[in-house]
Amino acid sequence: MEKSISVRVMGRDYTLRVNEEDESITREIATYVDDKMTSFRSAFPKQPEVTTAVIAALAIAEELYAARERQERILEETEDEVNALADKLAGALNISGNGAASSLDEQK
Repeated sequence: MEKSISVRVMGRDYTLRVNEEDESITREIATYVDDKMTSFRSAFPKQPEVTTAVIAALAIAEELYAARERQERILEETEDEVNALADKLAGALNISGNGAASSLDEQK
């Protein structure tokens, strides 16, 4: 179910429609954006608000791309490890299987 919430960014209130289950994360995101913008504004107080918004957006996008790259690298490393373990397991089963087959052949 959707509901209206109010968040504050750079001293301005914004009304947003969100699903009830998304309210908490939306508030966290708004606080994060506000912190980024406030930090830039503190460092460069004479810059226009639109510049502050764009720089904050670029900084957040850069963080997102870096997180995606880390996630992709971790996924690739995990896949490599799983494949290596699968190869070892297949090798162990093959050796075990061949040994069992040899024992059976010897018994005949």
